[in-house]
Amino acid sequence: MMPADLTLSVRQTIQVSLLYHFASLDYLKGLQLRLHALVHPETDKPVRSARPNRGAPRGSLHNPHSVLQAFESSVAGQIAKRASQVYAITGAYQCGRSMSELGVEWLLPAEQDRFDARFEQLLHYAGNIDDTMDKHHAGGGWNDFNLTLRYREVVQTLPKFSAVRLRPDITGHSGKVPERTGVYLPLDDPLGTPQFCWTGAPAGELLECATFNDLGLDAWRAVGSQHLWIDDDRMHAFVQTRLHDPLLTKDPFFTDSAGKSHLASSLVARNAFTTRPCQWIYVEQIDVPEHLAAT
Repeated sequence: MMPADLTLSVRQTIQVSLLYHFASLDYLKGLQLRLHALVHPETDKPVRSARPNRGAPRGSLHNPHSVLQAFESSVAGQIAKRASQVYAITGAYQCGRSMSELGVEWLLPAEQDRFDARFEQLLHYAGNIDDTMDKHHAGGGWNDFNLTLRYREVVQTLPKFSAVRLRPDITGHSGKVPERTGVYLPLDDPLGTPQFCWTGAPAGELLECATFNDLGLDAWRAVGSQHLWIDDDRMHAFVQTRLHDPLLTKDPFFTDSAGKSHLASSLVARNAFTTRPCQWIYVEQIDVPEHLAAT
């Protein structure tokens, strides 16, 4: 049954808008630009002076430059597929793994630190797309914890959010592909994390809802929604009240984390979530500029 007073909270609006931002064509093109700066000699100094690994065929994926070019080509392919509402995780993980296996001999020593920093920033940027498109984990790649931290991280560089509205006429269920591409909000769980889904083949179905378990709900009530995950002292105080809670003590890093305020949030977050099937409602962007649209 549809709740009669269904509205979007500020927290939900922020989370929905973040997912639309990370799913947008403009954000994907931003990844392409960052890759271009690393790959092409005419625009990037580290690559201009790069040296292939000894014994590595220049055109093979055993050459770091070729690994980056392959990643760039895959992103270009994803951009082309967006017109058909086809979405996917990026090749960032595979690229990062290949680059780490190839070692550092392809750059001059003075350039390595600069390249490594830029490459890590690129992988972090791509990770926002991957978490948004993740259909391999039970509840997707996002939960309240990492969305809260990511918003604080990117809020200063975000474009102005477009208005959003709930569409009670468009709903879906976990395990099914919804009728519209876009962000969906759990109907029967006000603290559940929204998901981005798409209709292009292969489609991105609605997964189970990532939501709070008993420990997470207790943290929400004790710390307060405005301070949850971001106030180290309050999170640490909460942990001190749960030192014998098996949901916390089972954590492999409990002993190292329980007494340190800066580790309290991550300790709780690793153990504060569960997933469950639910009904979903479509959240529509209103008057969104074409270059920012996810659909």
